[in-house]
Amino acid sequence: MAPSRRVGEEQQNLEEGTGESSPAPRSPRAAHPDLHAVQRRICERLRLTGRHGQKLADPSFHGGLARHLLRMPRRYIFDFDLDVEGKAEDVLLHWEILQECADPDKRPVFHARYIKSMPARPDSDGIGDNQEDPCQRLMEDLSLERRKAVHANDSMSISSRADLKAQLLHEIIFSSNDRPKLLSRLTALLSEVGLNIQEAHVYSTKDGLCLDVFVVDGWETEETDDLIEKIKETLIQKNASPSNSTNSSTSEKISDLQQKVGDSEIDWNMLTKGEKIASGSSADLYRGTYNGLDVAIKSLRIANLNNPSEIEFLQEVLILRKVKHDNIFRFYGACTKHPYYCIITEYMPGGNLYDFLHKHNNFLELVTILKIAISISKGMDYLHQNDIIHRDLKTANILIGYDQVIKIADFGVARHGSQEGQMTAETGTYRWMAPEIINHKPYDNKADVFSFAIVLWELATSKVPYDNMTPLQAALGVRQGLRLDIPTSVHPKLSKLIRQCWDEDPDVRPTFVEIIVELEDILQHVQAAKGGNRRSRAKMQKKSEP
Repeated sequence: MAPSRRVGEEQQNLEEGTGESSPAPRSPRAAHPDLHAVQRRICERLRLTGRHGQKLADPSFHGGLARHLLRMPRRYIFDFDLDVEGKAEDVLLHWEILQECADPDKRPVFHARYIKSMPARPDSDGIGDNQEDPCQRLMEDLSLERRKAVHANDSMSISSRADLKAQLLHEIIFSSNDRPKLLSRLTALLSEVGLNIQEAHVYSTKDGLCLDVFVVDGWETEETDDLIEKIKETLIQKNASPSNSTNSSTSEKISDLQQKVGDSEIDWNMLTKGEKIASGSSADLYRGTYNGLDVAIKSLRIANLNNPSEIEFLQEVLILRKVKHDNIFRFYGACTKHPYYCIITEYMPGGNLYDFLHKHNNFLELVTILKIAISISKGMDYLHQNDIIHRDLKTANILIGYDQVIKIADFGVARHGSQEGQMTAETGTYRWMAPEIINHKPYDNKADVFSFAIVLWELATSKVPYDNMTPLQAALGVRQGLRLDIPTSVHPKLSKLIRQCWDEDPDVRPTFVEIIVELEDILQHVQAAKGGNRRSRAKMQKKSEP
């Protein structure tokens, strides 16, 4: 039976289904608040301060405040307990920052302010024996809604530092054009400055800007002018701005990569592009034909093409042309010359595993879970044997082909393990990211094993990882030591394997060779038990026959 267009649309998730600034994917939908009531409450709280009489007397103020609330996502309003002192003024501050950001010449906008001094705890990078449930404590720490001015007795540091010196807490607010991967670059930037993110809340406005709020420690004075300057200087040094991304060395690198692609170049005239089946931030996915083959065409948008995206594209081609395995999607070729930038791969009619599990609410039997996990493990073992780290293993990047074959896809951030200078921090997707990457520490292919543990948990539970947190909150939780709850219904040997794979210490995590052996052993016992049960039932039925 020919696959439907709906199945084709699920060929590949070019971007994670849930963005970094998105609410949790399975959170209950709360009723939309009464904006007029919220606006009146904000004005009442501002009036009580006695500091905003002139603003409140201006008729245009109320219309501007309403427009600010309307441009923000719905959860922004839920995140503010207006009974807490200072929250209404926070809304004003956010409004002013977004107004400043409306001027393109002023972007990006950084704002910093001192919050308070908080005594450091000797167990600040771990959970003490006498402390309450870590999951509940973590949710209190990571939610700005519940922070309530960061009281010292109800928040817990996620800083990895264990000294007893008092920590100064600062709030940093960032605003600019919203775009993919901006948040991970921003958190990496704060780490470069020496700041430890304790709490975070991020928003995307309806007119294309972002408003990201971080509570950090690591800055040793209450003054913030030098802090802002250091952040901006570091931003320039890291070549994070577009003006610094174009230089001769980058052009030489692109030229060198194009030469290495070599015989992977295909004849554009032999390619027929069909309907668009998916879209991402910088590329579109089409179904098409090439030399009589049914293919998927990942096409970069020329309007969004820049040096970093071109380098990433060419590096993906170089990885794909070297890999060939039954559990890795097949690469046919690429176009790497202006104006055609595209990667041609086999078409996978079953879509991706994320949609299969979470959008279609499929629950898998244990034998199916084990067979899928073994297929993924074989593909990952092949990559690791060839010194390739995927760096973004997740269910959205695992595709389902004809006859339910499972294949690993999307090598946009994959790298050779020996590639010096390329192992950047916070590469991947937050919900599946290993703690050593989140913490900007050196890492190797065991980071993929951690990601596999999250995939294995998804297969076993059919749930979205950390579905009560935003992606960044999930990452901060993993950094603290938080792990997903494994239901008691999960096979005990599978539970043990998941825990080994997401161990904090990469050296404790098994290799994919070891994982395959363990999964096949579990599968053998499960199938043997099923066979035994069937034989027992057949005997019972035979005895009951007259």
